[in-house]
Amino acid sequence: MSGSRGWIGAVLLAAGLLVPGADARADGRDVYTVANVPVDATAANAAAARDQARGDGERRAYDRLMDRLTLDADRGKRPPANDTLLNDLISGFEVAGEHTSGVRYLAKYSFHFRADAVRKLLRDAQIPYCETPSKPLVVLAVATGGSAALLWDDPNPWRDAWGAHPPPAGLVPLVLPYGDLEDVQAIDADTAMAGDPAKLQAVSRRYGGADVLVAVGQLDASVAPHRLAVTATRYSPAGDQPAQSWSATYTATPDESDGDLYAAAIAGTAQQVEQAWKEANMLDYSHAATLTARVPTGALQRFVEVRDRLAQLPAIERSDLLSLDRDNAVMALHYYGTPDQLRVALAQRDLVLEGQDPDWVIERRGDASRP
Repeated sequence: MSGSRGWIGAVLLAAGLLVPGADARADGRDVYTVANVPVDATAANAAAARDQARGDGERRAYDRLMDRLTLDADRGKRPPANDTLLNDLISGFEVAGEHTSGVRYLAKYSFHFRADAVRKLLRDAQIPYCETPSKPLVVLAVATGGSAALLWDDPNPWRDAWGAHPPPAGLVPLVLPYGDLEDVQAIDADTAMAGDPAKLQAVSRRYGGADVLVAVGQLDASVAPHRLAVTATRYSPAGDQPAQSWSATYTATPDESDGDLYAAAIAGTAQQVEQAWKEANMLDYSHAATLTARVPTGALQRFVEVRDRLAQLPAIERSDLLSLDRDNAVMALHYYGTPDQLRVALAQRDLVLEGQDPDWVIERRGDASRP
């Protein structure tokens, strides 16, 4: 190796960035960590209560992880949790907010699961699963049914209910916009409902390239019990995916408040979005493929960022650096699924896959126009 190739290779080796043939993928720590699991147990003494609480928390965390990775339709196929199974799956935990008395123990636990062990468990049980996290989804909560549609105006109890709802623990993170002057100038209720591309792109840019969920809620208080009709549409302003829509009507139970009705509708909408994401991104782990792609570098840091983002994708088993010069890197990606699924997974890390066999190109979003 000589000249520029030798210099770049030496820099990468010295920085610990060049790992030919090694599994460069981060081991899914975010996906395989279940955080903030509340526990509360009472026993003969505080030590026994703590042991009981931790065991209960492990089972609850296991159920949450299964909910995160698998479809509702496969709930009955899940292997039941027991001490032996959990001991094999859980690699460690953290605890916060402990409170004890003579016989009671309360705390919140975060459990770390072994990704490889969970994958094997699900494959052995022949349960399809998804472990590709979606980029955040900015929720624009539009209330209709009155004289005008409301987004930023007060009162908007529909938007307030989204703000009060606990964040989902699945693969699709939902975030609420600030609602400040920049948001007000970026989009209004009517253009949100119309799916105006330029307005949605403005929102996406403000929140780091996030996708946008326009959730339109119409409360019918003229009937008893009250009903809430919800239409939610997911937009990918970057153009990675076509818009997806879901509709449902929620009816209050007897004596249920409108606030509780809103909460139930939000949970149902989040579940629809989550299930659609998992269905679209289930990977066939029995089918492995390899794709060779060119990564325009221009600057060393640009290549390093692309390589690091690739390392965070569960769909990529490993990536091998085949060649590198000042202008381009050539990498072999060993991945699961189809090229289209790989394209979606890359988009969640703001990477763009273009071309076709044998001329694939991977770039950071927005880099195509740069030198």
